[in-house]
Amino acid sequence: MTASNVDTDTAARAPAITVAVAPAQFSKITRRRLFEEVCDRIRAKLARGEYRPGDKLPAERELAAEFGVGRPAVREALRALENAGLLTLKGGAFVREADPDTVTQSIHDLMNLGHISLDALMEARIVLTDSVLKMACERGTAQEFDAIERSIDVSERLELYGALDERLSAGTEFFRLIAVAAHNDALLLLVDSLTVIVRRVVRQVRPQTTALIPLRRQILAAMRRHDARAAQAVLHDFFKQVQAEFLLAAKASNASR
Repeated sequence: MTASNVDTDTAARAPAITVAVAPAQFSKITRRRLFEEVCDRIRAKLARGEYRPGDKLPAERELAAEFGVGRPAVREALRALENAGLLTLKGGAFVREADPDTVTQSIHDLMNLGHISLDALMEARIVLTDSVLKMACERGTAQEFDAIERSIDVSERLELYGALDERLSAGTEFFRLIAVAAHNDALLLLVDSLTVIVRRVVRQVRPQTTALIPLRRQILAAMRRHDARAAQAVLHDFFKQVQAEFLLAAKASNASR
């Protein structure tokens, strides 16, 4: 038997080896609707700064011609962008100014659906305010600090005879003015949004907050010195007291139901 015969016989007796090949995985093909493409085109124009807040977009007919689609697709896209908070459709399509209501409603809806807990919301507010306060200590001006002091004076007067809504408005204005002093529009928008939600929660629970005016004045004094660490330390004491009183009121509210 020659070597070639041995090789042939061995190959014949060897078991066949099969390799399992996984079937190719293909991603699903999604067919986008025309109005979604139009939305993306308009969003891109906004991102490039072709349209600024307050600007009026071209008429439906012009947009349809520009994008090569029918007017119904443009009309549906404009309505979708209005629902998203980017446009206002009154006498034409206008680019909206920055408005915290859109963000506020989104967060509030998520809370109602149970995706965001009240504890998570309060924690987010503390973290956000802490960062904003640090920036305000570094960037704030004397005039902005004066405005904060005036808001504290108003809160102090309202503590004596003001209605709940008045006290709430004055109290939350304190934090909004701190955000103004931070000179960051994105953070100001977030602070405004969380403030609206916090107001709604406080109206439901109605905690009896006390001795907060002195803490606010201590925070402001540290801000005037541009001492972020001292201001943040007092802020933490402030929120500890607020949370303690809030939990007490929440328990009382639940017990009365």
